[in-house]
Amino acid sequence: MVSFARIGNCLFRPITVVTNTATSKLSTSDATREITPKVASMDFVSNNDTRITTSTSGRTQRIKVAAQYWSFKFQCPAMEDDDFFNLFQLLVQQDGQVNPFVIIPPVPYRGTAAGTVTVSDDYAAGVTTCRSTGGSGTLKKGDLIKFSNHDKVYMLTVDVNLNQTDSTEDVISFYPNLVTPLTNTTTITYNNVPFVVYLDGEKTSYSTNIDGTYRCQFGCNEEI
Repeated sequence: MVSFARIGNCLFRPITVVTNTATSKLSTSDATREITPKVASMDFVSNNDTRITTSTSGRTQRIKVAAQYWSFKFQCPAMEDDDFFNLFQLLVQQDGQVNPFVIIPPVPYRGTAAGTVTVSDDYAAGVTTCRSTGGSGTLKKGDLIKFSNHDKVYMLTVDVNLNQTDSTEDVISFYPNLVTPLTNTTTITYNNVPFVVYLDGEKTSYSTNIDGTYRCQFGCNEEI
């Protein structure tokens, strides 16, 4: 579950930021690269690019022209020197939008699932459901999941009770459509879901307060 940290009289959720490594975008093995700055607020957005054309009669045609992706905007609270520059130097090292990195944002996890959940069959790209075995408890619609064989993050669209037996399997329904095929060895992450992202702008800046603390805000787009 996402934990909370108290700073002064305010309650903030921490995020986890992990820089990219040569072997895996999602590697967290290098502890020196992992930081947990506090954020005062987060905007979480589902992005869908469409093209709309309107005829002379007023009728419209709408077509999807790009894959769905998630984006974030983080507002950081006032921070002291060490905490702030631990975050800011990492953001600067991303060279604007060039380098991808990993965040675990403070997105609520409302389910009670425990254990390893594994896809139970092979699935082609484009589907919006799959069957799974393993695990116990519940997964809630609106919660996020990630499959172990690719970086895209999905949102559950139906509540799931992980109550399978030897003769039954659980059905996982999600959005958007699957972008990479799954196999029956693919596992599902359902809590503290990591996102591979890149900064949404070329400039990285901060402001100073009269009390000597620092503030910044930054946005990220999911890398597909």
